[in-house]
Amino acid sequence: MKYTVIGGGTAGWLSALYLKKKFPESVVYVIASSELGILGAGEGTTPTFVSFLEFIDIPISDIVKHAKGTIKNAIKFTNWNGDTKHYYHSFLDTYGTHIFDRNDKFFDYNLHLLKKISNDENYDGLRLSPVMCENKKVKYDKNTFENYGQYALHFDANLLAKYLQSVGVKRGIQLIDDEVIKINTNSDEFITSFDLKSNNNIETDFVFDCTGFRRIIIGNFYKGQWNSYKEYLPVNRAMPFFLPNDGINLEPYTESIAMKYGWMWKIPVQGRYGCGYVFDSSFVSDEEIKQELEEYLGHEINSPRMFSFDPGCFDKVLIKNCMAIGLSSSFVEPLEATSIWISTLMLKQFGSVPTEKLLRDIDYSEHINNYCKLLNMDVLNFVHFHYLTKRNDSEFWKTFITKNKSLPYIESLSDVCKKSIPDNDMFNYLSLVETNRIIKTNINYNSIFSPSSWLQVGSGIKFYNKDIAKSMIKQDFEEIDFKEKIFDVISTSLFHHGDYLNYLKQL
Repeated sequence: MKYTVIGGGTAGWLSALYLKKKFPESVVYVIASSELGILGAGEGTTPTFVSFLEFIDIPISDIVKHAKGTIKNAIKFTNWNGDTKHYYHSFLDTYGTHIFDRNDKFFDYNLHLLKKISNDENYDGLRLSPVMCENKKVKYDKNTFENYGQYALHFDANLLAKYLQSVGVKRGIQLIDDEVIKINTNSDEFITSFDLKSNNNIETDFVFDCTGFRRIIIGNFYKGQWNSYKEYLPVNRAMPFFLPNDGINLEPYTESIAMKYGWMWKIPVQGRYGCGYVFDSSFVSDEEIKQELEEYLGHEINSPRMFSFDPGCFDKVLIKNCMAIGLSSSFVEPLEATSIWISTLMLKQFGSVPTEKLLRDIDYSEHINNYCKLLNMDVLNFVHFHYLTKRNDSEFWKTFITKNKSLPYIESLSDVCKKSIPDNDMFNYLSLVETNRIIKTNINYNSIFSPSSWLQVGSGIKFYNKDIAKSMIKQDFEEIDFKEKIFDVISTSLFHHGDYLNYLKQL
């Protein structure tokens, strides 16, 4: 097989490296124009990125050394209720069984969660990650190197693309610095070759469209149908910018700060923060956004570029012998760093059967398209949920619920919450109902967001009813000071973020 990847950003090189690892005998081309460059957006990930890197044989230490990588334990949501407070959406924690017995009441999450909600508190006290984040620690014991849970990575997107390119070329991926000017197909509209600006012609069996927002194949050539989410999510424009840091006292988390007309991301990499304000341009101008940012930060900022987007996804990301990956296929918004996550899941789904079978099996092509549709609907539901907060200091927040269309999944969850606080089984049931609503045929799909994620964010935005939670506590149980009992004990033995990065640099 000859695979051709169009686009040399993160999605393009992750696709190429995955193909070379999964199908080592195949020829893999990457056509990327150095004149066009890449967007370079997306500097945060989820824990699946770490496992994906392991699959393509790239050590975490290389991301730290070559792409200014840092560790991400969680996302810190600041001022989303308009009260200057924060809550965390953290990744899965594990605990050393040598410290406390598993039968300790500490692990009775349901009772303790109900107690937290009844006291109008968030989920943070039930997790190790928030304590680590506040103390700038990572999930590795500095003496035993025991791991205490999942983590993700931050990186400089431009440096990552360059590093992945260098690795790919060494592994035999053929980089063609050129631009596609014509797409050639057979009578069945399958792509057979590309004519390039240099007058060269590249033959191909399968194509990956990784051209970002340009979407030159799935969108422009095949005229794919775009499913817009703008009636559910109003933010549609972003102002990126950078802030300096000392490269040492780095936070091991992404911070998402609610602003008047949307929110600001703040991602620490070595030597700088990658920042940006995502907003609803129907309420405010670019100049007003810049002014709000400068008042908030206390100094002027320089935004190298602005970009607009229509949140949504293509109805079909796989058309004929072309599959869109990354921004070419979908973009909801950057709130939960899902873009690279979705890309890796789609690549794994593609690689689960031989490509020859995929090309002749229309049903399996439909299966992949349904799977990707469900992934993006999952993201839409979860991101929309974050905005259902108590904040009301601007027209954006005051009108969010009335201006924007509600989602069936959120409506079902709201109905459940009128009577109880949902548990794991209820979230799994709601996910099953949502899957059956979107896809009418049988498909084996599990939501990518765990019940814990919904509980963390829901308690953070005070979505759950504290009186109902209080009524559900059926028994007395011993109050436990979680931080004193285990979290602080563990935290003292963990690597400081800066020390851990220095350790990785030496590997």
